Amino acid sequence: FSDYVVSKATFKDTAETVYPHGTVGGGSVTLDHENGHYQTLTVTADTTFAYQNFPVTGTLGRMILDITVAPGATTLTFPSATIKADNIHGSDGTSDQITPGLGRALYEFMTPDGGTTVLMHQLGKQYV
Repeated sequence: FSDYVVSKATFKDTAETVYPHGTVGGGSVTLDHENGHYQTLTVTADTTFAYQNFPVTGTLGRMILDITVAPGATTLTFPSATIKADNIHGSDGTSDQITPGLGRALYEFMTPDGGTTVLMHQLGKQYV
């Protein structure tokens, strides 16, 4: 669609792409909006995240991260632009870091301003 606006459309039986980051043993991971809105990842060590290619200001960019935290990983660090909701397991609400504990979690990231501010919340509870 090349960023054209589609208006008054009806979609039926649609699907979204799943982008698998695979397993990461620490370091950094970039959540790239152009890779799709549903991304999966397993972390086995502390990991730092970055965002890339959110749509421009005035449009909503949204991604879901389906993450499995394996033994060895204790801290996830997100960019300072990230504002975390109070429902995120392991977040103190002020730090860039969260300590989610072992298991699987779904996080949604949304930005209406090209990534200047990214709102983060947890979908459901921790899956173990």
